Amino acid sequence: MIKYTIGVYKAYKNSGNLCFHRKETKKSWKHYFIEIDDYNEDEYSFGSEWVSSIKDIILKRRQLYKKQFICLECDVAFTDYVKKNQDESENCPNCDGD
Repeated sequence: MIKYTIGVYKAYKNSGNLCFHRKETKKSWKHYFIEIDDYNEDEYSFGSEWVSSIKDIILKRRQLYKKQFICLECDVAFTDYVKKNQDESENCPNCDGD
């Protein structure tokens, strides 16, 4: 399964599910991702995992952002997941088959 990083944030280890963190607790890094099935690309699931501070730096560089683009050839607006400073996308749904 392929994991696409949505975000990496700091969170309390013992918070969530109606539990409140203790005052003396430190925050740790949590990795949020979308997992796409290799065989059936229409099936995907959301997941999260705890990561170290070193792995956090690597995951932030690979993080994808959802942006909207307009194809210059067919004038169709479409959305695509790209890296942070990427201003162009070549994944137009109408022009791929041509």
